[in-house]
Amino acid sequence: MAPLKILSLDGGTRPLITCLMLRRLMAQSPLLLEDVDVFAGTSAGAITSSIIAVSETVAEGIERAIAFWRLWHPFEAFGPFAPRTLAGMAGLSAFLTHDKLYEHLREILGEVRLKDAQRRLVMPSVCIDNGVALKQHRHWSIEIRHNLVIQGLPESPLLADLALRSSSIPVLHPVFQGHVDGGLYANNPSMCALTMAMDFLSAELASTMILSVGQGQANSYMALPGGDVGYGAWMLNMDQPMALIKLVMESNLQATNYQASRILEDRFVRLD
Repeated sequence: MAPLKILSLDGGTRPLITCLMLRRLMAQSPLLLEDVDVFAGTSAGAITSSIIAVSETVAEGIERAIAFWRLWHPFEAFGPFAPRTLAGMAGLSAFLTHDKLYEHLREILGEVRLKDAQRRLVMPSVCIDNGVALKQHRHWSIEIRHNLVIQGLPESPLLADLALRSSSIPVLHPVFQGHVDGGLYANNPSMCALTMAMDFLSAELASTMILSVGQGQANSYMALPGGDVGYGAWMLNMDQPMALIKLVMESNLQATNYQASRILEDRFVRLD
């Protein structure tokens, strides 16, 4: 059976690092990523994957993503006394908005829908309300959108919408179309991509390879002299803001790295 190649792109706040590492890889081996079968991305990685998916070549997509992320300045209006910051501190709104990011996404992705993407995609997010009529069956749930099989897709949303659904960190960003960030459970989407490929492409472990690309090594930690702390230390510490969310995302990323490396062994390659 021919090898099945997956490129997995992490979520996080440093997507430019991911793209620059991909550029360096392509400079060393220009055709390395052109035959990738599945592009998986979470949060910022979902955006980068979507940009690649609408480009003629992977190399072109990487360059377009680099240009996109160079213009991304999410904290430019963020300040200690900015109205949105104060509202966020009071718990009345998210700290940031999606407006400019979505506007730029629509400019580059246009009206392309998931079913129309030139490449196979996997993008995790979380649906916070399944909206069923019976309240006892109403719940939030993970959602992994893909186009590995086009026939039978229940719907085909805009790529820009799916990418932003995967990129909505609770508290930091508003909920987008009833969804929040896939990084809550799959900041490294490698395992999502692997299982989706097994389900829909009949992928076999022995012939599946994953290149997982991160955003550099994080040195986040909590130096707590005592353990009895509340949400102030976990969410509002100025030295480590949103520490709890970072912990959730970085710990599940590390867990995925370990699991994928044990399952695929040398067919899983991690680049940070």
